[in-house]
Amino acid sequence: MGIDEKLANAKESDWLKEGFSAAEVKAMTTLAKLSACIELRRRDMGMTQKEFADYLGVTQGMVSRWEGREYNFTIKTLVEICEKCDMELSIDVKRPEESRQNRTATGFSAALGV
Repeated sequence: MGIDEKLANAKESDWLKEGFSAAEVKAMTTLAKLSACIELRRRDMGMTQKEFADYLGVTQGMVSRWEGREYNFTIKTLVEICEKCDMELSIDVKRPEESRQNRTATGFSAALGV
């Protein structure tokens, strides 16, 4: 079973959220998703962590930290990774009234797209 199938079949659970604020849970979840997207892209490119590191001009240890699901990426780092790997980066930040009206015209959207 591949990682895509495992993710699709994963059951949601709340036990990990206990003791964390909503912001902490959202941050951890977002970092895990970003890391997974980068790892999947590396695998799609048929590269080992070392080859991917050489391609991006970083160390293999840095790629390992990126894929470790806890690395706190800077926007600059994400933009550089996405540009080199032909991925799209979008960040969605909405004011409360925009969220209620479900508009994104003045916001911007956050997810790595492969």
